[in-house]
Amino acid sequence: MRRNIAALLLAIAVVSLPACSSSGGTKAAIVGVVAPLDKGLVQFGRGIRNSVQVAVDQANSEKPLPGWKFQLKAVDDSSDPSTGEAAARRLAADSNVVGVVGTYNSGVAAKVAPVLQGAGIVMISPGNTDPTLTVGSDPAHPTRQYSNYFRMVASDAVQGPFLAKTAFGDLHARRGAVVSETKPVSKGLADTFAADFASQGGAVVLRQVVPDETTDFKDVASAIAGAHPDLVFFGGEYQVGAQFAKQVSEAGVTAPVMGGDGIKDDAYIAKAGAASEGDVASTVGQPFAAVPSARPFLDAYAQAKFADAPTDFGVYAYDAANLVIAGAAKVLRGADTVTAEARRGIVAFVQAADVKGASGTAAFDALGDPRDKVLTLYRVSGGAWKAIKTEGSTP
Repeated sequence: MRRNIAALLLAIAVVSLPACSSSGGTKAAIVGVVAPLDKGLVQFGRGIRNSVQVAVDQANSEKPLPGWKFQLKAVDDSSDPSTGEAAARRLAADSNVVGVVGTYNSGVAAKVAPVLQGAGIVMISPGNTDPTLTVGSDPAHPTRQYSNYFRMVASDAVQGPFLAKTAFGDLHARRGAVVSETKPVSKGLADTFAADFASQGGAVVLRQVVPDETTDFKDVASAIAGAHPDLVFFGGEYQVGAQFAKQVSEAGVTAPVMGGDGIKDDAYIAKAGAASEGDVASTVGQPFAAVPSARPFLDAYAQAKFADAPTDFGVYAYDAANLVIAGAAKVLRGADTVTAEARRGIVAFVQAADVKGASGTAAFDALGDPRDKVLTLYRVSGGAWKAIKTEGSTP
């Protein structure tokens, strides 16, 4: 039966038995976060961490598990796979960890997920979009990769076609230049976009792959200008994407830049400046400021006065944390420690979840993908992202 997460926590609290340690103290149930906090895509990472903090604080106020206190343990991955793997090992070594929210970057997730799977710890990502994390490298024969891994958002197998369809049908683009960074998630999104754009009748007039973290796009921008596209697609994230957009504009290209969730952040506009005007990007979910189910979370986040915005991924991180907390509150009832059996129980709880959260329905298929796949297209207008259209199941 589909239930509201808050109501589920209340129900668990009502039936929970007191569970105090032999010394009478309060035991710690740790919700881990792996995200870019010090370097990398820190706007996304800090919003994810802060959103989990809201969930943890609310749980400790509501006390769904007497005798236990939920704690946040956030570790930085700097958007770097090796750093993320080391962070995951630190969390896996902590016997009090009941679940992990993260990562944002898909490339980091590929290193973090197997570490957490080895420890039996549930991992719920609010931002990973690389399809291979759930279905494997052969989408025609999908195979679950990690039994402990779930994602809250639609993958690029959905996002790429959505972008191609809107580019061709809504923006009326017919000639597209496609550039991407080398990392698999960025190149994969660009490849999917290019294939779908061409299948609809669009012409890919240029396709280039550049090294990750490229800063000099002058030659690429010149080639784009010579190809005369009416849309430029960039597969990458806001730090590099903003530099790309500026140099493409300086080369005299007036066509808008389009990208995925990696560039849809205010930092893209701040870094690209006037060159970003008219650019378009998709991101996960819908404009949550207008969604009633998200309002309590957004109000609580604002009241906490965090220095960083929740971003589009905060609401998903909040729901992910609440799933971990609800699972822990159920399986740790009457327990004194977080056992391997308890961790398996939390994974099973998340797999079976079908509840209403701030972002909508939290429920997963057999591969760990969300049942609801919602995406929104935005355009930069007047120096701000403005929603154009939303597709998919909504709250």
